[in-house]
Order: sequence, then C-alpha cells, then structure tokens
Amino acid sequence: MNHLTFSSHYARAILHGLEKKGLPTAELLRRSGIDGDFIGPPRARLPTEQFIRLFRMTWKVLDDEFMGRTTEPCQVGHFHLMTSLVVHSANLEEVIRQSIRCYRLFNQDIQIELSVEGEEAALTMSHRHPELDPDQFLIEWLLMVWHRLVGWLIGRKIVLSHATFTHSLPSHFDEYRFVFPCQCFFNRERNSLHFSKAYLAMPVTRTPAEVDEFILSSPRNLLVWTDDDDSLTTQVRQRLEDMEQSRLPTLGRIAEQLNMTSNTLSRRLRAEGSAYQKIKDNLRRDQAVTLLLRPNLTITEISSQLGFAEPGAFSRAFKHWTGLSPLAYRKQDS
Repeated sequence: MNHLTFSSHYARAILHGLEKKGLPTAELLRRSGIDGDFIGPPRARLPTEQFIRLFRMTWKVLDDEFMGRTTEPCQVGHFHLMTSLVVHSANLEEVIRQSIRCYRLFNQDIQIELSVEGEEAALTMSHRHPELDPDQFLIEWLLMVWHRLVGWLIGRKIVLSHATFTHSLPSHFDEYRFVFPCQCFFNRERNSLHFSKAYLAMPVTRTPAEVDEFILSSPRNLLVWTDDDDSLTTQVRQRLEDMEQSRLPTLGRIAEQLNMTSNTLSRRLRAEGSAYQKIKDNLRRDQAVTLLLRPNLTITEISSQLGFAEPGAFSRAFKHWTGLSPLAYRKQDS
C-alpha cells in the first residue's frame, strides 16, 4: 500500500462543493501539497497522503461530511456519533439498521435501505436531489464507506457478489476494481451492493476505543484497507492473477491447489456470495480495461491475450461486463 494512488477524478469531485459555494480552491490545494494544474488531466493520480489531506481539509472548510452535495450539510462529527452508537449492536444486521435510523436524522436527502431476498442481502442508496451530485461521487463514496465500515466492525471484508448503479459506465471505471471489487452493472434502477445474507448474523468484534481510533485516522481506514483479506474469493483471484491470462485453469485445478474438492470450493465460494466463473469474469474484465488503455494493442491482440477464441466473443463479453463495446470504452477513455 506504500505506492497507492488515487485518480484525479476524485480530487476534482472533492472540490465540487467548494467551487459551488464560490470558495477558493487554489489555497486548499496548495496546503494539501497538490499542484492545481496537475489534477486536470483525467489520467493524473495523487499520492495517498495528498489525497487524504485534501479530504480532511475540505471537510473542515465546509463543516460538511457530504461535501456540499446535499441541500443541508451533514456536520463533521455525525459519522463518529453514528459509529459510536452502532458499535454496541449485536450483529451486522443491527449495525446497518441502526445506521439507517441515524442517517435519517442526519440528512433527508440520502435514502438508504437494507433488503433480503433469498440468500442475498442488498444495501441500496439513493439521492433525493441527484442534481446536487452530478457525477454520483457522493453516492459512490457513501456506498464504499458503508461497505468498508460495516466489514471492519465485524472483522471481515465483505465479499460483494455484484453491484448495480443508476448511472452509465463512468470514465473512471478502471478505479472500480478497487472501490467495488465485483461485477458492476450500470443504467440499472438502483444503486445497490449485493452480498451473502450470512454476513448479517455475524457479531460485532470492535470496541468503542477502536472506533475512536478508527475515526481519528479517517478517511484513511476507509480509503486504504490495511487488514489482510483472507477470503477464499481473494485467494482464488490472487492465484489466477499469477497465471497466464489466456490459460486460466478449471475449477478442479484450482481446488486441487487449495487442497479441497471442487464441490467444497464451490460451496465455500457460494457462502461468500461468489462463484469461480464470477471471479474469472471479474479478473478478465479488469485485465481488459487495463489492456484497452494501451493504444498500441489492437482489439484482436487483447482478445487473444485474454484467451478468447475470436474478437467477437471478447466484444460481447466486455459489453456484458461494462455496458460498452471495447472500442466505445477506448474512445470514451481517450
């Protein structure tokens, strides 16, 4: 994590609320150690410390944890108060439902819902005034915060089965592999994170003292996951990342490497809200996005590197994953 960087898109999004209020941003950037001209190019990236300083200073100047993207500010300290209350909950479901009650008191613009259908739970978020959040930064930020906070409270990284968003595929989609590490669908009816309902029964493992320390370092612990992720989904993904892109192994081969049967591997992945095919699809999607950023590679070459029989199959798969054809995605990025 020493070399973690953040897309300039997020730096520009943080400044949106300040600019809307007519507040000067040049001095804030300077105090954060950021060259204002540097964050203009879409592919520019900021070191972690600069990005965290910008976040904190924006919160302080606006006294608003929602960064000017709601009709009324959510004063700094609300998040700490909410977390200090929900840490006494018995399990994750109680944490989420108590948090939703808190947010209803804090601000009427952000609507949050927890639903359970079959074996899957969904956390859904919407903005009553989406025009105040034109690039959906606040919705993205809050979904990420909830995902990471509630997982931290139970001492587990919650594996997402998939996520849906009402907006179209964004230009900074390649960041989603870190922000929302799952298959993402766009132009859907809701902004939702989906995960196994088994997590809801898991007990809270953190103490009030740990919460105070966590908040003191915010937003660091929300932006940078410092705990090791020991989920089986991540173990499988890491093994696949070390292999040749065009020759990903069968489920049985990976199961052998993990010293278990194919049925056991499938069952344990299913318990995490995942599946072997889904892991392979997500990996290929992320690899495809990275390769498409290299203009010297043709679509045919990328298709071959990823193990597709022909470019048409790759194009169909990529459009299923992202909503755009490879050519349309490459054009959008440029």
